[in-house]
Amino acid sequence: MSKLTPAQFVQKSLDLHLFFLRIMKEHSFFLEAAFVAKNADLIERADQFRVDFEGLLKVAVDLADRNVSRCVLQSGEVVTDKTIEAEKRTEFLSGIPFNTRLTKRETMLRPGSGDPDLEEVVERFNNRVIRETRALVELKTEVLEGMLECCLFTWNFPLLIEHIRREALFYIAHLQRLQKRIALDPAEEIIEEKRFWDRIMAEHSLFIAHLLDPTEKELIMTADEFARLFFKLERRVQRIEKKDCRIPPKLMKDEIEAVRDIRNFKDTADELILACKIRSIIIPLLADHVLREANHFLALLTDCRKPDHHHDSSCRRVTVCKKCEIDCW
Repeated sequence: MSKLTPAQFVQKSLDLHLFFLRIMKEHSFFLEAAFVAKNADLIERADQFRVDFEGLLKVAVDLADRNVSRCVLQSGEVVTDKTIEAEKRTEFLSGIPFNTRLTKRETMLRPGSGDPDLEEVVERFNNRVIRETRALVELKTEVLEGMLECCLFTWNFPLLIEHIRREALFYIAHLQRLQKRIALDPAEEIIEEKRFWDRIMAEHSLFIAHLLDPTEKELIMTADEFARLFFKLERRVQRIEKKDCRIPPKLMKDEIEAVRDIRNFKDTADELILACKIRSIIIPLLADHVLREANHFLALLTDCRKPDHHHDSSCRRVTVCKKCEIDCW
């Protein structure tokens, strides 16, 4: 286990924030929009988290220009070509405001290797984000417990609350590791990420299937098939011995194909929902949200964390094995 340099620490922290702070902001919105009138206090608390995470995202964007990796900016995990329209449509439907100017600023960010002089500033910012995210985890836990005890109603599934709570905890764990300047071995790191995101992709598929109108039979069947596929992939990676710390090439090939397929499915669904061509109770921003998470997972799978002489040092690209045409770990 090696240590991150100051420049690596800055870049990796800001890469992570650009993805996860928007995710946390949207989690807050999903909570807020799903409460009923009786729980005005919870609506207010969730709204405050939405505002707070938007403020944190603004700070991250201010710090990020020329300090984040090229491939994170190009992967579609920060924003997609449909994010702004999804925000506008969601604001129209919910009455809750979205700062599309901030989203436009993210599309104009430039890559860079990370300014080591920002190390202390980023370290303090990471601590601030950890505190805020822990507070959001507490709200999610409170909501989940209330639902399971049948003393609180929300239009969100209990599994969705567990799902977004798990993502927040994963974000905190990443930040805590960064604060210690720990750099994992790339093979070890991809196994950890794969275990986590396989389950997330499977649950996304379940949510999609259950939020579609019952008449959308073909889409429901496709979503169910993706759920089965990703639960199977999760089981396959769980069988890898810890001492091996390598993903078999066949499994990596299957994984990349599956993530590309679900990314394409989500991308199409996002377009159709924006065009009002799917019957569902999926709000446009949720469609874009799950698409960005698939883009994030795909970027992780196609990233060796060790740029070679063929690539810009700021770019997270993999070395591809010419024999098997997949990423070699």
